[in-house]
Amino acid sequence: MMLHHFYHGKVIHGLKNGGKFGFPTANILLDDSAHIDKGVYAVKMCVENGKYGGMLYVGTRPTLNLSGISVEINIFDFDDDIYGKNISFEIVKKIRGERKFVSIEELIAQMEKDKETALQYVS
Repeated sequence: MMLHHFYHGKVIHGLKNGGKFGFPTANILLDDSAHIDKGVYAVKMCVENGKYGGMLYVGTRPTLNLSGISVEINIFDFDDDIYGKNISFEIVKKIRGERKFVSIEELIAQMEKDKETALQYVS
């Protein structure tokens, strides 16, 4: 996977689990040609003419026992309704691979650490 490549997609409705955990996400339907390895990444993105940092997750959400690949971004300092909007993002740094956590609490604690790491790369 190439870093510093822009990915494009449309924001779609998801299961709203991120918001329940304190990390609301924009679920992205990527263009057909895009492939990103499973994991958590620091990203820079463009949404509605604004530029933001964020944390991208690509994976099957094993802690929640879900199936199918999910592509979702927790956009830092952003709270607008962007369903149906097209966005683009650039991967700045891979933070970690996908893993299954013992509990939701352990997952949330790791997401907080991931966000701290991501902020170092996108601030």
